[in-house]
Formats: sequence, structure tokens, C-alpha cells
Amino acid sequence: MLAVFLLSFLVAVLVFGSIDTIAQDTNSKSGAIFRVGLKSITISAPSTELVETGSDYRVILDALTPAVNRLVAAFLLPEDLKAIQNGPAILSRYALVEVPRGAEFANITPEIFKQIAANVGQEFGASLDATVKDQQDEINRRLKALGASSTTLTLDKPMMFGSFFSKPDAFGFGGIMPIELNGRKNKVVMVVSVVRIQDRVLSLYLYNSYVDLESVNWARTTSEKWADAILAANK
Repeated sequence: MLAVFLLSFLVAVLVFGSIDTIAQDTNSKSGAIFRVGLKSITISAPSTELVETGSDYRVILDALTPAVNRLVAAFLLPEDLKAIQNGPAILSRYALVEVPRGAEFANITPEIFKQIAANVGQEFGASLDATVKDQQDEINRRLKALGASSTTLTLDKPMMFGSFFSKPDAFGFGGIMPIELNGRKNKVVMVVSVVRIQDRVLSLYLYNSYVDLESVNWARTTSEKWADAILAANK
């Protein structure tokens, strides 16, 4: 499971495509409705400055979503949508909502969800050296397949922070991943939140460029509030 989380983290760093116009925020204050496993689930934006791309532009990020997952929603800064018009770009702040294809229609009981939380927690505390190398190779393979043969992504060992929050129907873990895109170095804070909604399980990925401790605090606080808001909207 961690390999899927990590791959989602790495591939989401890069976006490819040509966008002529900026997607409009069509979400209401409480969120928009998305279909997941025959369920109608309301998903709000994690913060006011992020907008959902809409189906026309979401496919760009869907191409970089691991094959074992399905991208449900994607939230970007308007300026980052502009930036990717010129090719690969490091996104500064964004969020993805994904569902595992193999379990999209499975009923996730509270007992199963507790086991998922335990497994993810254990894996986030494990050594990730080998996994990082495997995922780096996979990212570069995907870049070449997308025609970006001159683009090279280099990854370093992630710094995992462990648990950020834990609740009956939601838990979150975070970390920092150093990356390098064509010689440009950056560090990205990632928080993976897993939520149980209407007996379905969703993974919420929130990313923020690392500047200082406040970057981590923002990601941790925002991810927990986001999970709480989605759970509240679907009661």
C-alpha cells in the first residue's frame, strides 16, 4: 500500500499538457459531488485558494495517477495551471483525491478501516530507500513515455513524520520529499489522509512546497480540516 501512496506522491509532482484557459472553481462552499463506487460523495477544496480542475483538465493529472488508482478530484492554484502551459512544472501547492480501483466498490467496515490505518502507519515508519529508487525509475519511464525525454527527475530519501492525526473514520501521515527537476531542487511536504465515507475509502493527497516549519504546519492543519469537512459533508 505504501508503494501506491509514494508513487502517487512522486508522479503528482509533475504535470504535462497544454492549457489555453484556466479552469473555473465550480465548487460550492460545501463542495462538489463526485461518484465513487456507486456512491455520491461531496468533496470540498482543502483551502480557498485551490480550485478543482474540472473534468476537461483533470485528465492531465489522471495520466500521471498510478494505474491501481482512479483520480476522483484535483485541486490546483490558478497560477500553477498557467505555469504548466509551457511544459513540466513543479507545483507549489495542490491536492488530489484518489480511490483504489480494486476496492472502489468494496464495503469498508470500521474494522477493515482500522486495519488499513495500522498497515499504513507501520509502513510509513519503515525504511523507504529501495522503494524510492523503484519509484524514481518509474517516474522517469513515464516522463519518456509522455514525450519528455529531456526531463529528468531525481529523488532523495524522504523524511517521514509519522502520524499527523487519527480518528475513527480518518487518519493522516506526512513527510518531506526532496526532488530535483532538470537541475532545479525543491522540497515538497506531503500529507496522505485516508477517509472512510459511506463505506468507501478515499485517499486525500495534499502537497505544499517546503520553506520552513510553517509549511509543514499548514499542510498538517489543512489536511485534518479537509478530512473533517469531507466527513461532515457526507453524514
